[in-house]
Amino acid sequence: LPFAVICTCYLLFTITDGALRMIVLLHAYRKSFSAMQVATMFVLYELAGVFTNLAAGVAGAKWGIKLTLVSGLLLQLVTYGLLFGWSDEWSQAKAILYVTGVQLFGGVAKDLTKLGGKTVTKLVTPEEQSTSLFKLVSLLTGWKNSLKGVGYFLGSW
Repeated sequence: LPFAVICTCYLLFTITDGALRMIVLLHAYRKSFSAMQVATMFVLYELAGVFTNLAAGVAGAKWGIKLTLVSGLLLQLVTYGLLFGWSDEWSQAKAILYVTGVQLFGGVAKDLTKLGGKTVTKLVTPEEQSTSLFKLVSLLTGWKNSLKGVGYFLGSW
């Protein structure tokens, strides 16, 4: 049961993550931001992933997968909440700074949640079934990529 709950959380998170990206992208488009300005808004999201991946393994080992997963899910909620603060009256420069900073939280959330989603497969698979583990991780990754696409559609709707 814990495996199913964690994987479900991870996969549902992936939908919201894709939707979040589309919401930011489409709102910026509606506000006439250039492609480079929109790309700038996602820089800290991607950089956060690099550093979070480095630290998440240590955090998972020290505090457990459950805490990293729940922290990632809660941080995603914080990200959504902060994006509601994006005011249409702001200058483009102020909006870019604000959204870029908020996206930092989204990047951390993504990788904390990913740690829980992918690590649980290793924890529930016996060592002698490493081929099964590879298949399970491949399946989970495939579902994640598919559901991110679903999130893109939901975010654009």
